[in-house]
Amino acid sequence: MGEVEFKGVRIRRLCHAAFRLEGGGVVVYIDPFRVEAASRDGDLAICTHDHYDHCSVEDLAKVLKEDGVVVAAANCSRKLSGLKYRVELLKPGDEINIKGVRVRAVPAYNVGKPFHPRPYGGIGVIVELAGVRIYHAGDTDLIPEMEGLRGQVDVALLPVSGVYVMNAEEAVEAAKRIRPELAIPMHYGAIVGSDRDADKFRRALEGVCRVEVI
Repeated sequence: MGEVEFKGVRIRRLCHAAFRLEGGGVVVYIDPFRVEAASRDGDLAICTHDHYDHCSVEDLAKVLKEDGVVVAAANCSRKLSGLKYRVELLKPGDEINIKGVRVRAVPAYNVGKPFHPRPYGGIGVIVELAGVRIYHAGDTDLIPEMEGLRGQVDVALLPVSGVYVMNAEEAVEAAKRIRPELAIPMHYGAIVGSDRDADKFRRALEGVCRVEVI
């Protein structure tokens, strides 16, 4: 677990692809997974798709306030049915504003891998919090739609482990296409991938953009 601050927004990597964002008096969790201690401080929790390491009902209950809201890919509907929380389902291209936070769903899918085909409907998200636009890529490969994100993203959270998602080299190319001010590697260290993947990503982007391995 580590944390970095960017223009007044605190970004904490919890585990794997799980993050906690805090800014403007609002707390947002993305893909909470293997949460050690119940904080129940989250105003909003986002699930990028229905796989167990991204949509965990147990972990949502640990991070959300009583009046917390879940924003999730439409393919999470079955897993989230019956929850006591308000649930909003998104498909790529959808957008919602909740509690002062803007969430835009963008495509996330595999190219040449069977795990997250495009029709499956997984999403990445651009979360605008306290004026900072944070892109969580979800489980994705390097895809053409990333080119269109240039100029729309301040911080990019990018998977680097390979196997189910982009590897470090592909994530570097994604960062070069998107050109965020800050890039943070994710999706390593719990199921697949290691610190070596994150370090490879960091070294390859020296002189291109700021990188924080957290």
